[in-house]
Amino acid sequence: MIEYRRVDKDLNYSRIGIWIYSNKFSVNMSILILVALLINVIAYGDNVETAGEGLCEVYFRDEMISRTLPLDKRLILKLNSATVSIDAALYDLDSTPIAIALIDAHKRNVKVRIVIENDNVGEDEIKLLKHAGIQVKDDGENKGLMHHKFFIIDGRYVWTGSYNTTFNGAYRNNNNVLWIESKKLAANFTQEFREMYILNQFGKSSDIEIQFPIIILEDGTEIRSYFSPENDTITPLLNEIESAQKSIHFMAFSFTHDKLGNAMREKYRQGVVVKGVFDESGLNRYSEYQIMERDGLSVTVDRTRGAMHHKVIVIDEKTVITGSYNFSKSAEIRNTENLLIIKGNKKIAQAYIDEFYRLQFPFIRR
Repeated sequence: MIEYRRVDKDLNYSRIGIWIYSNKFSVNMSILILVALLINVIAYGDNVETAGEGLCEVYFRDEMISRTLPLDKRLILKLNSATVSIDAALYDLDSTPIAIALIDAHKRNVKVRIVIENDNVGEDEIKLLKHAGIQVKDDGENKGLMHHKFFIIDGRYVWTGSYNTTFNGAYRNNNNVLWIESKKLAANFTQEFREMYILNQFGKSSDIEIQFPIIILEDGTEIRSYFSPENDTITPLLNEIESAQKSIHFMAFSFTHDKLGNAMREKYRQGVVVKGVFDESGLNRYSEYQIMERDGLSVTVDRTRGAMHHKVIVIDEKTVITGSYNFSKSAEIRNTENLLIIKGNKKIAQAYIDEFYRLQFPFIRR
């Protein structure tokens, strides 16, 4: 992973931007903000922050497209809206503003519970949470990583994706976040959270089956959730790849899983278009990049600032696979991870396709 020196947290937020997509609208926010300035009306907040039934939104970090809220500011708005509970499983937390938002929630009697990766339990922000009376638990000497990056708010909303709650996660690295309103999906994530927080089960020690394996939102969006290593994740991943008829697009911070690479190369030989963007830090001798490039697949290395931290596959520009789950054997059998497979939402799929081409051609807008 590319490492960056910690910098002043008093930031010029006007220099940071992200794409915002939802099942209600998909719009270039730079145009929207320009219109708002011209008519002196801030319509942006109402459209984005007001959750409807079955809401499914995706956010990206993109500093070039528009001047909108960065991921940490957007998350803080969600945390500030909590009235009952916040459960968070975080690989890392070095964002003081997010820590303060969690403390503020605790002070207004919101039940706040945190699970953190043991390697990062010494962060100053974790000490702040503990000092405020928030109980923080870690995965101890578990051999794998507690690699989640999710929040469950009020037992109704789920925030998950590739975004670590760090300065780099919000301002340096390319990340994606899903914000989903679904009590059933929240129940699945709560079950995973309880295994860690209450039962102290991490990695293979957890074996509880998912309560709602298939969830259908009101707009027809289908969501399947998986938690590794207790759930079989490689079979559904291979099934989705094998189902591809036209195209496979992927963005991979780390891609070392031979079975997934072999499956994509086989689809390429069958005439399916396969395109991928790799993060430069992942180009080690185990990476699938060299083999794919040798075999003629359209793969590139991300050259934008920061890490290309996505863990995304899009099948036929219709099905989106994303989460904390890198395409590695460790994610499958060792680390504590989450993976979502999303179908039936063209706007969400198109959002990820647009992000793919933004990274593949960083100076060209598709």
